[in-house]
Amino acid sequence: MHVNRVWARSAVAAAAGTAILFGTACEGPSALADGDKGSASKSAPNPGFAAFRGKPCPEPTAADRTDGRLITTVVGPEEDVTVRPGGEPRTVLVKLCNTTGTTLRDIALSAQVEWDYAGERKPGLTLERREAPDGDWHPVELRVANDYDPLAGASGAKDLPAHGTRIVEYRISAAEDAPAGRGGFGIHAVRADTDPSDMAGLRSGGHGTFRLVTAPRG
Repeated sequence: MHVNRVWARSAVAAAAGTAILFGTACEGPSALADGDKGSASKSAPNPGFAAFRGKPCPEPTAADRTDGRLITTVVGPEEDVTVRPGGEPRTVLVKLCNTTGTTLRDIALSAQVEWDYAGERKPGLTLERREAPDGDWHPVELRVANDYDPLAGASGAKDLPAHGTRIVEYRISAAEDAPAGRGGFGIHAVRADTDPSDMAGLRSGGHGTFRLVTAPRG
């Protein structure tokens, strides 16, 4: 069965180059006050940003080279990221690293959960993205599907200088009536100008995942 549905708003950040994704999750200073959810606004930097920025960029693995991947990914945190219906948002940091000596142009990010994340019900999730540490928050699209199409919902394409890095932050929240759910949250990096029929080109980017959980209501 092929399912391709977009039920929630999600985050897609642009990145470029041979990139590495690192993630951390936290609550508190980067969360929006009640009534501000979904709007473009500033908030305090993620308290883990300074330590996160110092994380090294791993080199592509042998498997990455065999598959022709230009982007390597490391996503954290290792534990589940849990959101609660109507509760405070959770945040995840993503670091993109250009490990080549050439500027990589127009690399975008898309975000996806599988169609059965919440038992085929609408996940009720809202995603936003900002440039870390203190850019404006903007709503982005979350793709809910069971196929591989990293261009779907990809946005925020931006060049990454040779050997440069870029850190973006995602903010995830669950609606008051969001059903319980659990599954992998995938982040795909892809060249924005890739031909949709060029599977080798689509796979030459990279992807990373972390475990997302929507807690039961009550």
